[in-house]
Amino acid sequence: MATPQPGIPQRQTPPEFFKKQLAGENPLTFGTAERLFILATGFIAVRPWDFLEDQHLILLKSPLSNETCYCSVMGALGEVFSLHAYVGDESYSYFRKMAAGRPVSVGEFFGALRGVYVEFLGLSELTPPDRELARMFEHPLKRGSKVPIFRALRPGYHPWYPTENEGVVLAECLGAVMAFWERMLKGDSRDYWKDAGVFPSMLPAQDCGNSERYDLEMVKVSEPPATTPEPAPLDQGRIREIRDRTYPIRGVFEADHFYGGAMIGKKNERKACVRMGIVADAESGMLLPPELGMPERATSDIIATVVLSAVETAHRLPREIRVTQHQLKSLLEPLAAELGITVRMVKHLPALEEAKQELLTLMGDPGPFMG
Repeated sequence: MATPQPGIPQRQTPPEFFKKQLAGENPLTFGTAERLFILATGFIAVRPWDFLEDQHLILLKSPLSNETCYCSVMGALGEVFSLHAYVGDESYSYFRKMAAGRPVSVGEFFGALRGVYVEFLGLSELTPPDRELARMFEHPLKRGSKVPIFRALRPGYHPWYPTENEGVVLAECLGAVMAFWERMLKGDSRDYWKDAGVFPSMLPAQDCGNSERYDLEMVKVSEPPATTPEPAPLDQGRIREIRDRTYPIRGVFEADHFYGGAMIGKKNERKACVRMGIVADAESGMLLPPELGMPERATSDIIATVVLSAVETAHRLPREIRVTQHQLKSLLEPLAAELGITVRMVKHLPALEEAKQELLTLMGDPGPFMG
């Protein structure tokens, strides 16, 4: 190793950001953070929310995959100022549900979406890592100023600091939306959103002589088909024990799976949303033992486990299990076939919905908001 020589300045390694909060992952590099700050500063300066609404999506392909990023500018209502990029077809499908005005809970919101965003906040809303990042790029930290924060959304987790790859995707989304906005500033006054489901898509320019950094084409986006995950392997030993006990068959169970907005996680650790499978007795309204799970756990495993626990606790098999989601019906049918019972779709689960609301209230979960 070379010995540092007096009088010769030593090159410092550029800092990385959010290292403590992203233990075991790739933290945000200096270069990507610098690009994000430059783009975010330009973004807030032009105030695109004065002319764009959150449903005016701008599309581009993720620089790291073939997935589409659906970019939404928020701020027209004067409450939240941000650029959200929803990544992938499932996130777009959920965005459409919110845009239609369906009430959703905080848990549902964070349980379904994947993406990245920049939001502009006042000083009191910044975390210490946000302040550190802002100071590094000499952003004014004074009363009344708006400071960009950068976050990533992963299904089942609350917003958290972006990794390097997530920062790269967000920077590309900011750059594409800024390029689109520049077109509008130059006099392009077309109504790009007049046709339902048709959106402008920004493509990196292939022509080196083109003065524009992006080409623009209109893209028709279809509603992604509903997907159902594969059922988890069943606990055959547990099923055999239930059969051997020859439980009576009577009554009805109501079953559901959901996310709550309460946080699970240690300091400086990505915070998971509470995730739970629950079963209630339709007649008595009694809530049977719930099943908690982390975001990575298969939904099929959670819902099958909570039904088996309900049977063992109630000392009986229900004649049917009622659910309100097609996905849960598909996931429960293999278990129901093993136990000789049926699964039925219904519009409402009155006993379970009351018990679910009580659980959410106990966990301090805020009520539903309109998307």
